[in-house]
Amino acid sequence: MKKIKSKQGVFFIISVVLLLMIIAIGPMDVFTHGYYYDEINIEEAAEDLDVPIELSQGDYEMHFSPAKKHFAGVEILMRNQPDENCGTLVMTIKERNGKVLDIINVDLSKVKDNIWYKTYVSAKLKPGQVYSLTFSLRGCEATPSLVTIDRDYLREETLDGNVALAYAYKESTFDFQTKSLIFLFAISLWLWVACKILIKDNFGKKLISKFSLFMFMTGVLTWNYMYNSMDNANSGFDNFEEFSETFVTSVILAEENDVWFTEAGHIGFGLGRYHDKFGGYYSYVRTPVSDDDWNKGYSKTESAFIINSNEYTNEVIQDIDLVRFSNGNTFRVIEIINDWKNIVIRLEADRILNSEKYGGVEDIVFINSKKEEYKPAILTAYTSQYGLQGKIFRRLARYIADDIEIETLHLLCALATATVFSVIVLLMVAKYNPLLACISFITFLLAPCVVNFARNLYWVEFTWFIPMAVGVFCTYKINDRKCRIFSYIAAFLAITMKCLCGYEYISSIMMGLISFMLVDFIAAITKRDKEKAKLLFRTIVIIGFVALLGFMAAICIHAPLRAEGNILGGIKNIFEQDVLKRTRGGDLNDFSPVLWESFNTSVWKVFCKYFKFPTEVVTGVAGNLFPLLCCSPLVIFAYEYHKKKLNIDMVAMYIVFFLTSVSWFCLAKSHSYIHYSQNYVMWYMGFVQTCFYIIVNKIAEVCRKSKEDDK
Repeated sequence: MKKIKSKQGVFFIISVVLLLMIIAIGPMDVFTHGYYYDEINIEEAAEDLDVPIELSQGDYEMHFSPAKKHFAGVEILMRNQPDENCGTLVMTIKERNGKVLDIINVDLSKVKDNIWYKTYVSAKLKPGQVYSLTFSLRGCEATPSLVTIDRDYLREETLDGNVALAYAYKESTFDFQTKSLIFLFAISLWLWVACKILIKDNFGKKLISKFSLFMFMTGVLTWNYMYNSMDNANSGFDNFEEFSETFVTSVILAEENDVWFTEAGHIGFGLGRYHDKFGGYYSYVRTPVSDDDWNKGYSKTESAFIINSNEYTNEVIQDIDLVRFSNGNTFRVIEIINDWKNIVIRLEADRILNSEKYGGVEDIVFINSKKEEYKPAILTAYTSQYGLQGKIFRRLARYIADDIEIETLHLLCALATATVFSVIVLLMVAKYNPLLACISFITFLLAPCVVNFARNLYWVEFTWFIPMAVGVFCTYKINDRKCRIFSYIAAFLAITMKCLCGYEYISSIMMGLISFMLVDFIAAITKRDKEKAKLLFRTIVIIGFVALLGFMAAICIHAPLRAEGNILGGIKNIFEQDVLKRTRGGDLNDFSPVLWESFNTSVWKVFCKYFKFPTEVVTGVAGNLFPLLCCSPLVIFAYEYHKKKLNIDMVAMYIVFFLTSVSWFCLAKSHSYIHYSQNYVMWYMGFVQTCFYIIVNKIAEVCRKSKEDDK
């Protein structure tokens, strides 16, 4: 009895500690750091400085309101401040009711003339609340003054007056994505402890234990897919496939700015390319021109600004009369110079403009001669696929704050990928053995190709492996009719969803669906198990047919968008413009010269190309060892065949997953030739895992035999 109570006490303490940790990291957000500020560029604002506030005339009071959490302090700027000045500047912060919250005493001997000085606030000020800030002097030899400036330069926190202040904030040590993963680990730990301490019946203990393991594996995979913590050599991780991913983020940005497709017939597509004053949205790092002549897009010598020349700006400049800046100032356009790389727009203004006062060039509004405002950008549709992922992520982004939406969507995508992989691993434990499952998990965790794709919003890697998970489940429950029917439905939905997100790799993905069943089918034939072979053959045929139906369903949804509602015309268009472009090509006159080399190359050349790995196979295993990894199982098979101990299951697994991986290299020859850096990931559709499994299993077998011989 005492032992039971002791265990319950331990569980209670652990639960309380985990709960307090979650509350501290999450709702209370107690872990913060730094002093992050946004100073006004006084040099740019020299012409807009106002009459300074002489504190010798008495105290000065103003009001401000923090814009976000973790207010850290206020930066002040003073003039007429001698280096050897003594005395104290007293800054008093009060609530509206007059309650003093903080008094900051600034030693004026440390404050330099016309240089920002950082002060620190100890009180916890709340965002949106109004506070008063009073400046007063004590015991000064010389009386400095507060710098004032045109209100266009003031930060949003300043509610009245025009004192040049900068406001500083701490940042949360853990961002939303990290907090979410910490919560996931905490819950998995709590479940594991509950399983060990509280749960008594074997079924419940086994179920909770598996679920906690599932959550832990999902958390570990997701963490690595978000932060690439396991592989410093994976230098391509941070900006991997930005060009493709911005097809998705373009439609998110377009919706936020009330922009939609330029052609009415493209409204049904889910992906697009955003074009604005910076040009096409191909990368997340887009900055205005800054060089000897320009500063953040504004001329250093005249009233002018510079923007990118592209299909949006070239259309807009045909009829620009006025431009309005974010501070509300409007100027007439007097000259436009377009060199087809950049566009310079000169304005009827009597001063040089700057971003501090007038805002970024991206916020400029163009107004035509009819006094109509142009949209801030245009969106062109990406028609090669339906774009289901764009539609889904665009809707999810509506409920996420703009400053964290891409990172949060990355988290959701990485979490989905990790979840699918964890399901596959657990099914492998049930169907095969822990060794194959462990090797698969490590490969999913440490393969640079897999890691890079995992969080990408365009490629949505989890959609590639859902069919494989369905296939493993169907193979595991092959004798259960209800499970087979469920697998057929799941296969149809999985293939349809994948094709609506893109047709890339579809041959390997469909092979992944039936690969485990093919392995069992070959084994059943060699073992002359006719009943099982018949059942597997029938299941393979049905699920393969269902997968083809899913593929055709996606085509039929996509096709009307390609041909203004004409399904047959759309199918023909997809075949001629997309299928031929990715496979063996067609009439060279119908395609860009960029594609001709890929059409002319041989399948054999493409096939051989993919044995030269550009990255590590997995972390710690060099890419130049990949051919050795592929050949080692063949050596093992030859040895076993000589000893008449050939494991047919292993041979079948090797052959099936090899064909699964290379099917895309061969069938989509042109795509594989061009997208050399992307398509290596197909080797991880079971083949790399199988090679490692065969090698490790053989080593383990030799070690066991050696121990038995020693006995």
